[in-house]
Amino acid sequence: MRKITGGLFLLFLATIVMFPCHARGDSLYDCEKQFEFAESLFEQSDFYRAIGEYKRLIFLCPDSATLCEKAYFKTGVSYFRAKKWQSAIEAFNTFLVNFPDSRMAGEALYLKGMSEKNLSLHDEALATFGHIMEAETGEYKSRAIYQSALVLMDMEKWERAGEMFSRVPNESRLYDSAGVFSAGLENIGNIPHKSPAVAGTLAAIVPGAGHLYTQRRRDALVAFLLNGVFIWSAVELFNDEKYVTGGIVTFFELGWYSGNIYSAVSSAHKFNKRTKQDFLQGLRDRVNLSYLHDSDNACNYLMLSMKF
Repeated sequence: MRKITGGLFLLFLATIVMFPCHARGDSLYDCEKQFEFAESLFEQSDFYRAIGEYKRLIFLCPDSATLCEKAYFKTGVSYFRAKKWQSAIEAFNTFLVNFPDSRMAGEALYLKGMSEKNLSLHDEALATFGHIMEAETGEYKSRAIYQSALVLMDMEKWERAGEMFSRVPNESRLYDSAGVFSAGLENIGNIPHKSPAVAGTLAAIVPGAGHLYTQRRRDALVAFLLNGVFIWSAVELFNDEKYVTGGIVTFFELGWYSGNIYSAVSSAHKFNKRTKQDFLQGLRDRVNLSYLHDSDNACNYLMLSMKF
């Protein structure tokens, strides 16, 4: 009797040892609950913890294809929302390799392109948006065209940007804002411009004149007075036959004089950059875009508002 009882006990222990994973999976690591927990962290904008939980689900539930697909995608979205652009690019690349035929592939490509755009990886962003334009239709394609035009604006390729904006279909929600940019870019050649060559020449003729030309009146006054004092001092010293002192003053004046020319040329470049940025910012201020995520439908949207 003791032998039978002992045998049954050993059989019971063997059964427990053979099925630990099954018991563990049913109680602590339920895949649906794991995904729900990760989603709750995402909704609370706790993106880094959400990323950890999505990755945990991928590791623990590799056979749950649907949940893994969502987890891979939401990992990329979480990095994107956390503004970790390079990590987002890598996450979306992994998603696209594993799920090339996913219904979320278009959105993953778009967010990958946006991440590249935010990193000023212009060529890469244009290539990514180009893939969307080739493979997608409807609003996805319109958004890719629109963002490609914005990338070209950042690259200061005004003509190509204007042409790209004109390709946004009139049925798209982005059509009106694309029209604002397209019309504005036609006038970019009319914004005020200062020639660096003219600024440098004026500064060489009369110190401070180059700064006055670039509308930097205070710098013009300082350059004129400073160089004037040094030139007057050098002339007086040479007239008094104090050649050594006059030579020292002349040496320093050459530095101030050269600096005045260089500063005038730099002021012209800064003037042109500032007026161009102000012009483009005026266009952007008229068209305000923001990014939204719909967790219920697992979709991402662009919200557009315009000022008139």
